Amino acid sequence: MLQDKTVLLGVCACTPAYKALDLIGMLKRKGADVKTAVTENGTNMVPVAMLERMSGNPVSVEQFGGDYVWDPDKKAWGKSGDVLVIAPCTANMIGKLANGICDDFISTNTLSFPGPKVIGVNMNPMLWENPAVQRNVARLKEDGYIFVDNGNPDRPSRFPDLDAILAVIEEVTTEKLESRDSE
Repeated sequence: MLQDKTVLLGVCACTPAYKALDLIGMLKRKGADVKTAVTENGTNMVPVAMLERMSGNPVSVEQFGGDYVWDPDKKAWGKSGDVLVIAPCTANMIGKLANGICDDFISTNTLSFPGPKVIGVNMNPMLWENPAVQRNVARLKEDGYIFVDNGNPDRPSRFPDLDAILAVIEEVTTEKLESRDSE
């Protein structure tokens, strides 16, 4: 269960972005509070209004727009998060995170988030197989990012099943709780 857990969900621009709506619904049914951010291009794939309606929370798009409030710690969005998930996550976002580029809301807040980070990739196989993308993925794994396996060794860049993403979220939030209890 995810009762009393806050899941921070980043949505990038690619075809399965609409599945974020289903993921939000699944997380809410498990008792999670879901705070969502979407890349500017992602708003062309899934409407902000629908993300807000599903999550029950405002959706963040612009790094300094809308209801922006100065936060010297640069992590206001993530201060209450138990886990940060980017699903779907593109090669572009993976490159930003692996190289410390903070040029949008999701990359800045992900790089400053101290908790577990879960990635559900989606990209075409040629991008996935590119040596630069593979270096970036390896770097993020070394940094502790958790990539959700889609169970398809012939097409590892295909977006994982939502149940697989949910299982990883539940696992890392349970581990976080268990490690806190043992301290």
